[in-house]
Amino acid sequence: MNNKIFLPFFITTFLLSGYSTLKVVQASPPLLIAQSIWQPFSSTEGSYTVLLPGTPTEENRDVNTQAGSIRVNTRYVVRQNEAFYGVAYSDFPENLSLNSSELNQFFSLVVSGFSEGAGGKLLSQQNINLGNFPGREVRLQLARGGIVIGRLYLVNKRLYQVIVVTNQERNLTKSIEGFFKSFQLLNNSKASQNLSPEELNANLKQAVCRQNWPQALKTIDQLIPIAPSQEVRSQLVTYRTQLQGLANSRDKVPLASLPDCGSGQ
Repeated sequence: MNNKIFLPFFITTFLLSGYSTLKVVQASPPLLIAQSIWQPFSSTEGSYTVLLPGTPTEENRDVNTQAGSIRVNTRYVVRQNEAFYGVAYSDFPENLSLNSSELNQFFSLVVSGFSEGAGGKLLSQQNINLGNFPGREVRLQLARGGIVIGRLYLVNKRLYQVIVVTNQERNLTKSIEGFFKSFQLLNNSKASQNLSPEELNANLKQAVCRQNWPQALKTIDQLIPIAPSQEVRSQLVTYRTQLQGLANSRDKVPLASLPDCGSGQ
């Protein structure tokens, strides 16, 4: 890996994706986030879904680097005097490659750029994953007293940044963890393009009735990007969260409690 290419790229990337966060860390009484403010948001272009406490602001910027022009796509919500919640992603140029032996060095450069771009002191970092994709969780202390928590994921040639900035972490523990856990990738495989929405819906029903949760999640990830409206997309994202909960619980669900899945169907 060429450090001269990647390090300036990530310093600039994180600076652009995180500059708005520096405005939200202010000393003030804590305001607890009500569960009702959390809304599902999905990005077809970004191939992800996440819960956000409000309608996100969109910022897309092209960054000129030694590796070429990199677009940083950001969606974020600022809860004044509480926290910044944001997701950003950027794609590598096609001519750049990264093999498994370089992952540790890669994330070290990412963390260095993240720290320098945010103007914070690195408190901790640890390896994490999103399914089969590697990642790194980072905690920074800002000079103004706030905390930055970032979960960074490398998905093929795309880097995702899932970020929270707050000085009310103790009061927002559940909201912060819920935000991070809600971040999921969408499956935009070409195979889904060969099936109609009706066929995908039938496959989803079959998977749910068989309690094949991995297949149900895979199918609903194919439905979300082709939803006919934002309202339907939001409903599907909410339903996906419920399916993920069933998958995580590993409990057998009585068929009578599943819609259209009674015995004999």
